[in-house]
Amino acid sequence: MVGWTMRETGSARVEIRGHKEVRAAAKDFTRFSSDVVGDRDVRDYQQLPLELDPPRHTLFREAVQPIFMSSAIEPKVPQFRALARDLIGRINANGGGEICGEFALPYVIGCLTIIFDRPQDYDEWLSWGPDVWTADAWASGQVTAASKRAHRERRFDQPTQRSGNTLHAYLTRVFDDAERAPVEDPERQDIWDRIAQLVVDGRQLSRPEMFGIGSVLMAGGRDTVIKLATGLVWHLIRSSDDRRYLAGNAAAFNRTVAELARFLSPLPKMERVVQASGDQQRNVVLSFVSANHDATVWERPERIDIHRERKPHLAFGAGRHSCLGMNITELEMHALLEVLVGEWPEWEFDGEPDIDWAREGAGADTITVLERFNAIPVIRR
Repeated sequence: MVGWTMRETGSARVEIRGHKEVRAAAKDFTRFSSDVVGDRDVRDYQQLPLELDPPRHTLFREAVQPIFMSSAIEPKVPQFRALARDLIGRINANGGGEICGEFALPYVIGCLTIIFDRPQDYDEWLSWGPDVWTADAWASGQVTAASKRAHRERRFDQPTQRSGNTLHAYLTRVFDDAERAPVEDPERQDIWDRIAQLVVDGRQLSRPEMFGIGSVLMAGGRDTVIKLATGLVWHLIRSSDDRRYLAGNAAAFNRTVAELARFLSPLPKMERVVQASGDQQRNVVLSFVSANHDATVWERPERIDIHRERKPHLAFGAGRHSCLGMNITELEMHALLEVLVGEWPEWEFDGEPDIDWAREGAGADTITVLERFNAIPVIRR
């Protein structure tokens, strides 16, 4: 039996913190409901199946599960590797480059076009930058720190540059096309054809439900995976010992990805709803980042140790609402590691990496975590 600890953080938010507490709360959908509209500043529909509770969550998760199955993604892994080699080659041809914008971003966007069979969308998706909700600001050349932090902290009550206009215009266009000219042959269908024809509980989806799934696909596996890809390169440059070890120990790739995911916690927090007094509800936040830096679970959690014993981190959530795209992310990162350590491009830092660190919690509960990679300039030695 877990005793729930609701803690006021340094930012006056009520959060559930700590590995045992967060893991148990993430699994307890009866008390900590996911039936909420997140990103309320940029959308008015639920992301599906993420923001549903069973039994509706189960219906939608089972309907979209085939998109994410390893059997559907593994045949595409050679294309991931080819993409990584191409991007490395471009940076090396210039004598160096910047990892966040010139490697991690185009790698993740390229993988998404491969996974979803939408090569024609590469340039458009790339133009949105790392986060679909700040695509307009990215196009103008400047995303403010406040806008980035609002997403990270799950705070939607203050003015920011966040907007759903770009994503929603895109989803309207592709679903209009899919409904106007349905593609019946499964071999020729892209992701939007499949979603437009999806049947859940004996009926086809409404347009808000299509947006709910499309929003998860476009927003969910993007900035989080970009941070993870950047972090892998950053760590390999920093640690020649780990680089050499991985070059001869491919069996350690999965453990390495898990350790980087734990350390970076690309999805640091997520909302849940609890019943308060009467008919009132209260939003609480599950702090996955605090769970992943819990010193009672990991010795010296502030360090990256690819040799440490694997334990159940919460970078992909836990329970029925765990990340559907977890295995996709692992395959993307496995392919990236395979190329990097097998054909190390002789990169080293070109000056100090631009990284934001954040203090989480308050008092004795305070931890320091890597919040964001802004720029990782490299040169070829």
